[in-house]
Amino acid sequence: MGIDQTITSMDKEKQEKRVEADFFHLDMIPQAMDNMGWKTASQLMKHWFSITPECAFNKEMKNELLSTDAYLIENSKINTNIVNMSWAIQFNQVKDGIIELGKKWNSIKGKEQLIDRIFNAGDYNKEAIKIGYTDDVKILDSTAQINFKRIGSKLDTVNEWYGAMGNTTLKICVRGYTSKENMKNQFNVESIGYYLKDTYDFVDDGTISEPLGVWSKDRILDKKESAIYMSSYMSGFFGELVRTYSGFVPVFNKDFRAWQRKHKTGGDFIILSDILWMQPAEKDKIIPL
Repeated sequence: MGIDQTITSMDKEKQEKRVEADFFHLDMIPQAMDNMGWKTASQLMKHWFSITPECAFNKEMKNELLSTDAYLIENSKINTNIVNMSWAIQFNQVKDGIIELGKKWNSIKGKEQLIDRIFNAGDYNKEAIKIGYTDDVKILDSTAQINFKRIGSKLDTVNEWYGAMGNTTLKICVRGYTSKENMKNQFNVESIGYYLKDTYDFVDDGTISEPLGVWSKDRILDKKESAIYMSSYMSGFFGELVRTYSGFVPVFNKDFRAWQRKHKTGGDFIILSDILWMQPAEKDKIIPL
Protein backbone atom coordinates (compact mmCIF):
# COMPACT_ATOMS: atom_id res chain seq x y z
CA MET A 1 0.00 0.00 0.00
CA GLY A 2 1.42 3.34 -1.04
CA ILE A 3 0.68 6.31 1.20
CA ASP A 4 0.86 9.75 -0.36
CA GLN A 5 1.44 12.38 2.30
CA THR A 6 0.77 16.03 1.45
CA ILE A 7 1.36 18.94 3.82
CA THR A 8 -1.01 21.85 3.14
CA SER A 9 -0.11 25.18 4.73
CA MET A 10 -2.86 27.74 5.21
CA ASP A 11 -1.53 31.32 5.52
CA LYS A 12 -3.74 32.43 8.38
CA GLU A 13 -4.19 29.37 10.48
CA LYS A 14 -0.74 27.83 9.80
CA GLN A 15 -2.36 24.44 10.00
CA GLU A 16 -0.92 21.22 8.62
CA LYS A 17 -3.15 18.67 7.04
CA ARG A 18 -2.15 15.11 6.23
CA VAL A 19 -3.85 13.56 3.23
CA GLU A 20 -3.68 9.80 2.73
CA ALA A 21 -4.50 8.12 -0.58
CA ASP A 22 -4.64 4.45 -1.45
CA PHE A 23 -2.48 3.51 -4.43
CA PHE A 24 -2.06 0.31 -6.37
CA HIS A 25 1.39 -0.28 -7.81
CA LEU A 26 2.31 -3.02 -10.26
CA ASP A 27 4.88 -4.54 -7.93
CA MET A 28 2.11 -5.14 -5.37
CA ILE A 29 0.77 -8.03 -7.46
CA PRO A 30 3.17 -10.63 -5.96
CA GLN A 31 1.93 -9.72 -2.48
CA ALA A 32 -1.66 -10.09 -3.67
CA MET A 33 -0.69 -13.51 -5.02
CA ASP A 34 0.79 -14.42 -1.65
CA ASN A 35 -2.46 -13.32 0.02
CA MET A 36 -4.35 -15.76 -2.23
CA GLY A 37 -1.89 -18.60 -1.57
CA TRP A 38 -0.39 -18.40 -5.07
CA LYS A 39 3.18 -19.02 -3.91
CA THR A 40 4.61 -20.25 -7.23
CA ALA A 41 2.95 -17.48 -9.23
CA SER A 42 4.28 -14.94 -6.74
CA GLN A 43 7.83 -16.29 -6.95
CA LEU A 44 7.78 -16.13 -10.75
CA MET A 45 6.68 -12.50 -10.78
CA LYS A 46 9.12 -11.53 -8.02
CA HIS A 47 11.87 -13.09 -10.12
CA TRP A 48 10.75 -11.02 -13.11
CA PHE A 49 10.89 -7.81 -11.06
CA SER A 50 14.35 -8.75 -9.68
CA ILE A 51 16.08 -8.98 -13.06
CA THR A 52 18.32 -6.04 -13.88
CA PRO A 53 18.97 -4.45 -16.27
CA GLU A 54 15.57 -4.76 -17.93
CA CYS A 55 15.09 -7.40 -20.62
CA ALA A 56 12.05 -7.39 -22.90
CA PHE A 57 11.56 -10.27 -25.32
CA ASN A 58 9.91 -9.74 -28.68
CA LYS A 59 8.21 -12.52 -30.63
CA GLU A 60 11.40 -13.39 -32.52
CA MET A 61 13.54 -13.58 -29.37
CA LYS A 62 10.87 -15.59 -27.60
CA ASN A 63 10.64 -18.21 -30.34
CA GLU A 64 14.41 -18.36 -30.77
CA LEU A 65 15.04 -18.97 -27.06
CA LEU A 66 12.34 -21.63 -26.89
CA SER A 67 14.03 -23.54 -29.72
CA THR A 68 17.59 -23.02 -28.43
CA ASP A 69 19.27 -25.83 -26.49
CA ALA A 70 18.51 -24.94 -22.89
CA TYR A 71 22.08 -25.33 -21.65
CA LEU A 72 23.17 -22.68 -24.18
CA ILE A 73 20.85 -20.00 -22.76
CA GLU A 74 22.58 -17.55 -20.44
CA ASN A 75 21.63 -17.93 -16.78
CA SER A 76 20.00 -14.49 -16.57
CA LYS A 77 17.40 -15.58 -19.11
CA ILE A 78 16.37 -18.95 -17.66
CA ASN A 79 15.00 -20.23 -14.35
CA THR A 80 14.87 -23.88 -13.33
CA ASN A 81 14.15 -23.71 -9.59
CA ILE A 82 10.72 -22.11 -9.16
CA VAL A 83 8.22 -24.31 -10.99
CA ASN A 84 8.00 -27.88 -9.65
CA MET A 85 5.97 -30.69 -11.19
CA SER A 86 4.74 -31.66 -7.72
CA TRP A 87 2.97 -28.28 -7.72
CA ALA A 88 1.93 -28.35 -11.37
CA ILE A 89 0.33 -31.80 -11.34
CA GLN A 90 -2.43 -30.64 -9.00
CA PHE A 91 -3.96 -28.73 -11.95
CA ASN A 92 -6.15 -30.45 -14.55
CA GLN A 93 -4.25 -28.89 -17.43
CA VAL A 94 -1.15 -30.84 -16.39
CA LYS A 95 -2.86 -34.03 -15.20
CA ASP A 96 -4.88 -34.32 -18.41
CA GLY A 97 -1.88 -33.32 -20.52
CA ILE A 98 0.25 -36.09 -19.01
CA ILE A 99 -2.44 -38.68 -19.75
CA GLU A 100 -2.84 -37.52 -23.36
CA LEU A 101 0.88 -37.11 -24.06
CA GLY A 102 1.59 -40.44 -22.38
CA LYS A 103 -0.63 -42.15 -24.94
CA LYS A 104 0.95 -40.67 -28.06
CA TRP A 105 4.55 -39.66 -27.33
CA ASN A 106 5.84 -42.69 -29.22
CA SER A 107 4.49 -41.33 -32.51
CA ILE A 108 6.24 -41.28 -35.88
CA LYS A 109 7.64 -37.82 -35.19
CA GLY A 110 8.48 -38.80 -31.62
CA LYS A 111 10.43 -41.79 -32.85
CA GLU A 112 12.25 -39.64 -35.43
CA GLN A 113 13.23 -37.23 -32.66
CA LEU A 114 14.40 -40.13 -30.50
CA ILE A 115 16.63 -41.45 -33.27
CA ASP A 116 18.11 -37.97 -33.76
CA ARG A 117 18.82 -37.76 -30.03
CA ILE A 118 20.52 -41.15 -30.07
CA PHE A 119 22.67 -40.32 -33.10
CA ASN A 120 23.73 -37.06 -31.45
CA ALA A 121 25.05 -39.20 -28.58
CA GLY A 122 26.77 -41.80 -30.76
CA ASP A 123 26.29 -44.54 -33.36
CA TYR A 124 24.00 -47.25 -31.99
CA ASN A 125 25.10 -49.55 -34.80
CA LYS A 126 28.53 -49.67 -33.23
CA GLU A 127 27.88 -49.39 -29.48
CA ALA A 128 25.17 -49.19 -26.87
CA ILE A 129 24.00 -45.58 -26.46
CA LYS A 130 22.47 -44.20 -23.28
CA ILE A 131 20.44 -40.98 -23.03
CA GLY A 132 18.52 -39.31 -20.23
CA TYR A 133 20.64 -40.45 -17.30
CA THR A 134 20.62 -37.11 -15.48
CA ASP A 135 18.16 -34.95 -13.56
CA ASP A 136 19.54 -31.71 -15.03
CA VAL A 137 16.51 -30.41 -16.90
CA LYS A 138 18.60 -28.18 -19.15
CA ILE A 139 20.62 -31.16 -20.37
CA LEU A 140 17.53 -33.35 -20.70
CA ASP A 141 15.72 -30.68 -22.72
CA SER A 142 18.69 -30.55 -25.09
CA THR A 143 19.53 -34.25 -25.37
CA ALA A 144 16.57 -36.46 -24.41
CA GLN A 145 13.34 -34.54 -25.12
CA ILE A 146 11.32 -36.23 -27.85
CA ASN A 147 7.74 -34.94 -27.85
CA PHE A 148 5.47 -32.23 -26.43
CA LYS A 149 1.92 -30.96 -26.05
CA ARG A 150 0.53 -27.45 -25.67
CA ILE A 151 -1.68 -27.13 -22.59
CA GLY A 152 -3.74 -24.37 -21.00
CA SER A 153 -6.20 -21.86 -22.42
CA LYS A 154 -7.03 -18.17 -21.98
CA LEU A 155 -10.51 -19.37 -21.01
CA ASP A 156 -9.23 -21.31 -18.00
CA THR A 157 -10.48 -20.63 -14.48
CA VAL A 158 -8.68 -17.81 -12.67
CA ASN A 159 -6.47 -19.76 -10.27
CA GLU A 160 -2.76 -20.08 -9.56
CA TRP A 161 -2.13 -22.02 -12.77
CA TYR A 162 -3.70 -19.15 -14.70
CA GLY A 163 -1.57 -16.65 -12.80
CA ALA A 164 1.68 -18.56 -13.10
CA MET A 165 1.73 -20.48 -16.37
CA GLY A 166 -1.46 -20.10 -18.42
CA ASN A 167 -0.74 -21.41 -21.91
CA THR A 168 2.44 -23.46 -21.83
CA THR A 169 4.22 -26.53 -23.20
CA LEU A 170 4.31 -29.92 -21.51
CA LYS A 171 7.34 -31.86 -22.73
CA ILE A 172 8.44 -35.47 -22.43
CA CYS A 173 11.95 -36.90 -22.31
CA VAL A 174 13.20 -40.48 -22.09
CA ARG A 175 15.79 -42.36 -20.07
CA GLY A 176 17.08 -45.55 -21.61
CA TYR A 177 19.62 -47.32 -23.78
CA THR A 178 20.01 -49.05 -27.12
CA SER A 179 20.59 -52.77 -27.56
CA LYS A 180 20.30 -55.52 -30.17
CA GLU A 181 17.68 -58.25 -30.11
CA ASN A 182 17.85 -60.90 -32.81
CA MET A 183 20.31 -58.69 -34.68
CA LYS A 184 17.84 -55.77 -34.67
CA ASN A 185 18.42 -52.45 -32.95
CA GLN A 186 16.02 -51.28 -30.28
CA PHE A 187 15.75 -48.62 -27.61
CA ASN A 188 14.87 -49.81 -24.12
CA VAL A 189 12.87 -47.18 -22.22
CA GLU A 190 13.50 -47.26 -18.48
CA SER A 191 11.61 -44.07 -17.60
CA ILE A 192 9.75 -41.22 -19.21
CA GLY A 193 9.98 -37.72 -17.76
CA TYR A 194 7.46 -34.89 -17.93
CA TYR A 195 8.34 -31.23 -17.49
CA LEU A 196 7.16 -27.74 -18.41
CA LYS A 197 8.90 -25.23 -20.63
CA ASP A 198 7.70 -21.75 -21.45
CA THR A 199 8.58 -18.09 -21.47
CA TYR A 200 7.59 -15.72 -18.67
CA ASP A 201 7.09 -12.60 -20.69
CA PHE A 202 4.79 -9.70 -21.49
CA VAL A 203 4.94 -9.87 -25.27
CA ASP A 204 1.84 -8.71 -27.13
CA ASP A 205 1.00 -10.55 -30.34
CA GLY A 206 -1.14 -7.80 -31.83
CA THR A 207 -1.81 -4.09 -31.54
CA ILE A 208 -4.12 -4.52 -28.53
CA SER A 209 -2.33 -5.25 -25.27
CA GLU A 210 -3.30 -8.52 -23.58
CA PRO A 211 -5.32 -8.10 -20.36
CA LEU A 212 -3.83 -9.82 -17.29
CA GLY A 213 -6.75 -9.46 -14.94
CA VAL A 214 -8.22 -6.85 -12.62
CA TRP A 215 -6.06 -6.56 -9.53
CA SER A 216 -5.97 -4.88 -6.15
CA LYS A 217 -3.25 -5.07 -3.52
CA ASP A 218 -5.15 -8.03 -2.02
CA ARG A 219 -6.45 -10.19 -4.88
CA ILE A 220 -7.56 -10.62 -8.48
CA LEU A 221 -11.17 -10.57 -9.62
CA ASP A 222 -12.57 -13.83 -10.96
CA LYS A 223 -13.91 -14.13 -14.52
CA LYS A 224 -17.46 -13.11 -13.60
CA GLU A 225 -16.34 -10.13 -11.52
CA SER A 226 -13.87 -9.08 -14.22
CA ALA A 227 -16.59 -9.11 -16.87
CA ILE A 228 -18.77 -6.84 -14.73
CA TYR A 229 -15.83 -4.57 -13.93
CA MET A 230 -14.67 -4.21 -17.55
CA SER A 231 -18.23 -3.57 -18.75
CA SER A 232 -18.49 -0.61 -16.38
CA TYR A 233 -14.91 0.45 -17.14
CA MET A 234 -15.44 0.52 -20.92
CA SER A 235 -18.79 2.31 -20.47
CA GLY A 236 -17.26 5.00 -18.29
CA PHE A 237 -19.35 4.14 -15.21
CA PHE A 238 -16.49 4.99 -12.87
CA GLY A 239 -18.74 5.91 -9.95
CA GLU A 240 -20.05 2.34 -9.89
CA LEU A 241 -16.48 1.01 -9.99
CA VAL A 242 -15.48 3.15 -7.02
CA ARG A 243 -18.49 1.97 -5.02
CA THR A 244 -18.22 -1.74 -5.85
CA TYR A 245 -14.57 -2.33 -6.75
CA SER A 246 -12.60 0.30 -4.90
CA GLY A 247 -8.85 -0.31 -5.19
CA PHE A 248 -9.06 -2.54 -8.28
CA VAL A 249 -7.41 -1.67 -11.59
CA PRO A 250 -7.13 -3.56 -14.90
CA VAL A 251 -3.59 -4.70 -15.71
CA PHE A 252 -2.22 -5.27 -19.21
CA ASN A 253 1.04 -6.48 -20.76
CA LYS A 254 1.82 -2.88 -21.70
CA ASP A 255 1.89 -1.91 -18.01
CA PHE A 256 4.88 -4.20 -17.41
CA ARG A 257 6.64 -2.74 -20.43
CA ALA A 258 6.03 0.77 -19.06
CA TRP A 259 7.45 -0.39 -15.71
CA GLN A 260 10.62 -1.58 -17.45
CA ARG A 261 11.08 1.72 -19.27
CA LYS A 262 10.59 3.74 -16.08
CA HIS A 263 12.57 1.65 -13.59
CA LYS A 264 15.14 -0.02 -15.89
CA THR A 265 14.42 -3.35 -14.18
CA GLY A 266 12.22 -6.35 -14.90
CA GLY A 267 13.20 -9.15 -17.24
CA ASP A 268 11.43 -11.75 -19.38
CA PHE A 269 12.88 -15.24 -18.97
CA ILE A 270 12.55 -18.93 -19.86
CA ILE A 271 10.87 -21.26 -17.36
CA LEU A 272 11.95 -24.88 -17.01
CA SER A 273 10.37 -27.03 -14.33
CA ASP A 274 11.97 -30.05 -12.72
CA ILE A 275 11.27 -33.56 -14.08
CA LEU A 276 8.43 -35.87 -13.08
CA TRP A 277 9.72 -39.38 -13.85
CA MET A 278 7.21 -42.15 -14.53
CA GLN A 279 7.22 -45.70 -15.83
CA PRO A 280 6.36 -46.12 -19.52
CA ALA A 281 3.34 -48.14 -20.61
CA GLU A 282 4.18 -51.76 -21.43
CA LYS A 283 3.74 -51.12 -25.16
CA ASP A 284 6.31 -48.29 -25.01
CA LYS A 285 9.12 -50.04 -23.14
CA ILE A 286 10.86 -51.26 -26.29
CA ILE A 287 11.07 -49.08 -29.41
CA PRO A 288 12.41 -50.71 -32.61
CA LEU A 289 14.98 -48.50 -34.38
